[in-house]
Amino acid sequence: MRHLRLIYMLCVALLMAACDEERSTSHTAAEPSDKRNGDLILWYDEPAEIWEEYLPLGNGRLGMMPEGGVRRDHIVLNEGTMWCGGRQKTSNRAALAALPKIRERLLAGDNRAAEELMRKHFTCSGGGSSSSDYGSYQIFADMFIETDVDTLAVRRYRRQLDLSTAVATTKFDANGVNYERNYFTSMADNVGVVQLLSSAPVSYRVWLAREERAEVKVVDGDITISGWLAGVGKQNGIGFYGRLRVVGDADVVVEGNTLRISNARNVTLLFSAATTYADEDIRSTVDGAIYRCSKFTAQPLRESHEEAYGELFNRVEIDLGNQRLDIPTNERLGRYADGGDVALAALYAQYGRYLLIASAHNAVLPPALQGIWANTTWCPWNGDMHLNINQQMNHWPLEVGNLAELIDPLTRYVEGLAESGEQTARDFYGAEGWCAHVLANAWYFTAPSEDPSWGATNTGGAWIALHLWEHYLYTLDKEYLSRVYPTLRGAADFLCSILVEDPASGYLVTAPTTSPENGFYLSDEDAEAGIVTHVCVGSTMDNQIARELMLAVADAADILSMDAAYAERLRATVKRLMPNRVSSDGRLMEWSEEYREAEPEHRHVSHLFGLYPAAQITRSEPELMEAARRTLEVRGDGGTGWSRAWKICFWARLGDGNRAQKLLRNLLEPAVTEWGHRGGTFPNLFCAHPPFQIDGNFGGAAGIMEMLLQSHDGTIALLPALPDSWADGSFDGLMARGNVEVSCRWEQGSVVEATLLTKDDRTVTLSANGEQREVALAANEKQTINF
Repeated sequence: MRHLRLIYMLCVALLMAACDEERSTSHTAAEPSDKRNGDLILWYDEPAEIWEEYLPLGNGRLGMMPEGGVRRDHIVLNEGTMWCGGRQKTSNRAALAALPKIRERLLAGDNRAAEELMRKHFTCSGGGSSSSDYGSYQIFADMFIETDVDTLAVRRYRRQLDLSTAVATTKFDANGVNYERNYFTSMADNVGVVQLLSSAPVSYRVWLAREERAEVKVVDGDITISGWLAGVGKQNGIGFYGRLRVVGDADVVVEGNTLRISNARNVTLLFSAATTYADEDIRSTVDGAIYRCSKFTAQPLRESHEEAYGELFNRVEIDLGNQRLDIPTNERLGRYADGGDVALAALYAQYGRYLLIASAHNAVLPPALQGIWANTTWCPWNGDMHLNINQQMNHWPLEVGNLAELIDPLTRYVEGLAESGEQTARDFYGAEGWCAHVLANAWYFTAPSEDPSWGATNTGGAWIALHLWEHYLYTLDKEYLSRVYPTLRGAADFLCSILVEDPASGYLVTAPTTSPENGFYLSDEDAEAGIVTHVCVGSTMDNQIARELMLAVADAADILSMDAAYAERLRATVKRLMPNRVSSDGRLMEWSEEYREAEPEHRHVSHLFGLYPAAQITRSEPELMEAARRTLEVRGDGGTGWSRAWKICFWARLGDGNRAQKLLRNLLEPAVTEWGHRGGTFPNLFCAHPPFQIDGNFGGAAGIMEMLLQSHDGTIALLPALPDSWADGSFDGLMARGNVEVSCRWEQGSVVEATLLTKDDRTVTLSANGEQREVALAANEKQTINF
């Protein structure tokens, strides 16, 4: 099929060169199109009914989600910087003055009094995320395509998303006419493209709409939409502008703000959009993209898009068995949750990589809680960049999934947080360096939130900064490390500035802080009364993050041959941090004291940061590994979608593939039930908190890859957590730390063959089938090892 497709595309190119007009098509709508990899298709046999059934498309800046409707097709349009609100004044003059009293109460064991002081004095001014000034990510607009189709006459309906091409398609027959719509957001040209094909001339009506703050009009035969989002106070915020053009051989008539298209067999809709968030001349940007692309027909636009997209996506292949292509994807979810359709895990892992490309490629901002997609003017949790797990999880599949260059939006974003966080460090802590807490948005919010019970954690900035170090560990790019070193050091400076000695233990701890977003009872009386406390000293997660960051900065200083005395000071400080400790019931302690949890099965498992994504709890410390296992047993296998995804990663690090797969089945259980939505997965494979949060998609994908390949403890481990049901399979192109590309094939649960590729001469330790061997690699030469 691959050769036939290439021949077909060549013929089309030659035909277009000879005659500058598009061909009309008459496809058989019920059959799947020829694809480079048929295993990489999500498909459905009816139009979407809820937004979480629409199919996501994106190029990092533009997003589209087509419904696949028959008579009226609704396409949700997004632009990655469509943020209302603006920079708030968050400084609180009372906070710094209250800090000594808060610490005094904490170190005396009066956590409740400390929390009350924080609630009164140690929160941001301006209302935080509860204020409209904080802002939210928003929908850009809605596109509607209407045609006169007898819905009762529709036959052989199919809509699909092909991950191998990043193209969505809707097909159906009605009254002897074949209809086909192809949708993609070009990775090469920054336009959204909708190609409308039919086997006979048909008519369409096309229009744009937005719920608020927008003007829609027709200019020179194109539909334009523009306006200003709400800013801070009563001021306008960012401006936005979009343009839609019809290209092709058809009659187009303007009717108010609608375009009526008639006698159409093959027409293309081009759409582009921009905001003033990072572009001062949005009209030139948008109009230029539309004018350039309107010179071409849909096919060359699609070819350039697929080429640019394929350069990223095609680096990795995962084979866990034959996909059930005869069953719609939404039905496959139920089968997988019940123990069948094992290969769906491979599709889900690749879907995570697809979503990351679609929301981070050439992006201005990193993917937020909903990636680049939104269908409302105010998203759940503001659609922001929460820093107590969510933004970090969004980037877990990036390095191992061979998408290293997609770190760029996050790198710029963390550098922006550091600039803002310097003032937060000074104003709230009188500290050096920079910090960020839980809340973060497009405006680089770094202050404590409006509620200390969940917003007082001050290691969010340090955690997200560790992704910059992780990028170096995978790529060994010293130029990049030199660039981000000041940001890493600034986060370490802050931690060194705020650590205090815990009189009860003598260790250095953070104070005040929390263990995100869990609480505890200070006494049995509190438990009976339901009085939950959150603020503490030295949460285990804080200790682990501080240890991880300080050692990273010290190692970075050594690599860059600078700051030798500072590096030694960091290593000395690390020795004084509170270590990981095991409680009397065998679990890893979450706090510095053995408090009774308010929610033993809480969705956050923050104190296992040291197990994953960090590498502080490894097989070299069996007591801590067992304590982590016991912690997870008590925490349970439920929780929100992203919580289940994190637990997949935990169990993979523990080497328990069957338990990791159980969590994967829980993650992929259908979220839509007759009783409403629950944690799991929506029909379009979006992760359900609920509502939709994309972090679970990325965490689940990372977890699957972690089951196949690990490299965090100095060895490249093949199939470290392989479930029994994945007895035969292969993967190609996953990345290990040290800039090593790894491919592997296995049979009956044992590695048969592995191939390694690196860019410089090095020796690595390879672990497989219960044995370890040293492998010498030559630069840019693939080496295959047979077992």
